[in-house]
Amino acid sequence: MKHSSVALLILVIAAVAYTDIPLTSDACINCHRLLDEELEPGEQILKNVFKDIHLQVGLSCADCHGGNPDAYDDEDEAMWDDPTFRGEIARMDQPEMCGSCHSDPQYMRQYSATVKTDQIDQYWTSQHGISLRNGIDKVAICTDCHGVHGIYPVKDPRSQVYPLNVPSTCAQCHNDAQYMGEFNLPTDQFYLYRTSVHGKALLDRQSLSAPACNDCHGNHGALPPDVVHIADICGTCHVNNNRLFQKSHLKNIFLKRGFGQCEACHGNHGIKKPSDEYLNWEHGAVCVQCHKSAGNPKELADLFYHTIDSLKHQIILAKELVSQAEQKGMEISDLYFPLEESQKVLIQTRTSIHSFNKDLLLETVKDGFKATDEAIQGASAALIEFDQRRKWLFIFSLIITFLIVVVYFKIKDFDRMQRNKNQ
Repeated sequence: MKHSSVALLILVIAAVAYTDIPLTSDACINCHRLLDEELEPGEQILKNVFKDIHLQVGLSCADCHGGNPDAYDDEDEAMWDDPTFRGEIARMDQPEMCGSCHSDPQYMRQYSATVKTDQIDQYWTSQHGISLRNGIDKVAICTDCHGVHGIYPVKDPRSQVYPLNVPSTCAQCHNDAQYMGEFNLPTDQFYLYRTSVHGKALLDRQSLSAPACNDCHGNHGALPPDVVHIADICGTCHVNNNRLFQKSHLKNIFLKRGFGQCEACHGNHGIKKPSDEYLNWEHGAVCVQCHKSAGNPKELADLFYHTIDSLKHQIILAKELVSQAEQKGMEISDLYFPLEESQKVLIQTRTSIHSFNKDLLLETVKDGFKATDEAIQGASAALIEFDQRRKWLFIFSLIITFLIVVVYFKIKDFDRMQRNKNQ
């Protein structure tokens, strides 16, 4: 044992020249830095360990794995002979191990007053936690989402649970058909989300306000939202749409028939950007999914569609006339206010269709037509004034030209008279 301890100490000291990881006062790091030299980069334990948030705040390997980090020259004393040593932590035990700190408000407060301490309680209510307690360890645990050695803060773009990275983190399992096969779950969610209006906003435009998987399914307490609560999930962002739908006559009909409210028309993971064509009965309105025949549903859809379409055309006309007046140099700055108002009303009118109430839609759209009328009349008056100015300018130009010609000939006559007098 003595000779092996000396040899280990020599190796630890000699390894300084062969690694970027510096010697520390932690025996765990000094030993594992040697082992990492023989491993592929993807297998190295200490690859990102010094960037780990836990080491950043002063915690060490022993805080999770136990053992004696002060035993520099004796492997047995550092690990196997120490009753606190845990080595590789079983998947079944990881949530409780992480929760031993993260569920203690007093302990966590010394590092941050904003870190939540109910994650483990929530985890056991999730589908992942329920399955784990039933002995199924092929479910997500803390380290699957947050990483192991090299855990970054949630707000760090390098973190696996940073908003831009959440979809790919969930997809590690949920996009793997072989891995998910035994659970009889679809594996196209990431593909659908990637092509959705939410996915494009988050991943292409990097808009952090766009929802990722956890915004709809939850974080530690992740569960698929049931039919009753889908509208609540969507309504956290789409507040007005949800408020109107909850007051509509279709709410109870959807619930009674088991429809997912918002999901029934918009879908779930592959939600496309909605367009006014959703209401166009002649081109496959979403209403046709349920209302195969015409009648009242078609009349309502047609009213919604043509009302919105009429307002759009009025806005286009108003913008064209205002633009023409501006290009001709007329003062039309006050017309931008009704243009902005009409655009806002157009959005409100589109939102109002979720009430399935024609009276509300017609009441909402009135202000939009009023605003476009104001802009059209103002721009038309400016264009008429421009034409009048141009006409009078032409007349004045003729008069001035005539006067110039008269003066010219008068001057010539005067010059001729002068020459004759001098002769």
